[in-house]
Amino acid sequence: MACWSATTGPVRLPSSSGRASLHPALPRKRGEGNSVALGIGLVDRFKDLTDWLTEGEAAASQGYLTSEGGPLHRPSRQWYGQVMPGSWAPNIESDGVDGKIGGVVAIQAHDPAFDENVFLAQVQRLFFAVLEAWTALKPALSQGVMASLIWEEQKAQIGAYKGKGWRNVLSELRFTSAVVAGAVSGSGFDTVTVRINANSADYDVDAGGNVIRGDTQPWDWTEDWIFQRPSSAETGRPGTITSQACPNCGAAVNVDITSICPFCDAAVISGKFGWLLTRIDRV
Repeated sequence: MACWSATTGPVRLPSSSGRASLHPALPRKRGEGNSVALGIGLVDRFKDLTDWLTEGEAAASQGYLTSEGGPLHRPSRQWYGQVMPGSWAPNIESDGVDGKIGGVVAIQAHDPAFDENVFLAQVQRLFFAVLEAWTALKPALSQGVMASLIWEEQKAQIGAYKGKGWRNVLSELRFTSAVVAGAVSGSGFDTVTVRINANSADYDVDAGGNVIRGDTQPWDWTEDWIFQRPSSAETGRPGTITSQACPNCGAAVNVDITSICPFCDAAVISGKFGWLLTRIDRV
């Protein structure tokens, strides 16, 4: 998969109420300040995933995992990716408000059409698309908006779940709010950190629908989703409609950046967003 080529992928968009049946995120691993993120091998990630699956299987007879103080809010997702080599994930804690504003200004200096509000509206759609791919066990639906490493991690965990007859449930998923929490243009990349507040249950079920582990009651959670693109890229012109095949059912769909297939109700994503999700951090 070409690193910056966006492949069309379907996914269900949220209803007007902001709900969808999806899931939460992963443990946070943040470096100090603007440190260069080091790559983590896929072999290590897959080993962690295997250990996590084994742990869940052993706990299956005990219901979902709990701690002394109540439910242990440990997300099932184990795909969290890595920022592009030589880049870092900006955040307001280390860079301050001025750093975030300066980053946005730097992006707009070479891309005057970049608009925070428009960007966040697209992120909301992609949030549901990525999680729909996970809960529906269809990694092809998210391939067009995820960088290679994080998508391969998602695909690997989906394959492991399929092999066991499991699936993850993110019932009552709500996208509560989002804000640009960091931005930078440098090292060949534009990088924007979006802090997302959401609410959902998060639990795994087996082929018979029995809860293996997780939280069946909704709870609030926050994640940083890091999006990146080459610093030479520019925001595409809005309103350019093209016809393309729905990757879920094959029907022709008119789409700008995202659209709903009228035949199978899947979300169809074009490659016009221009940004790829490279990393997710649990806050």
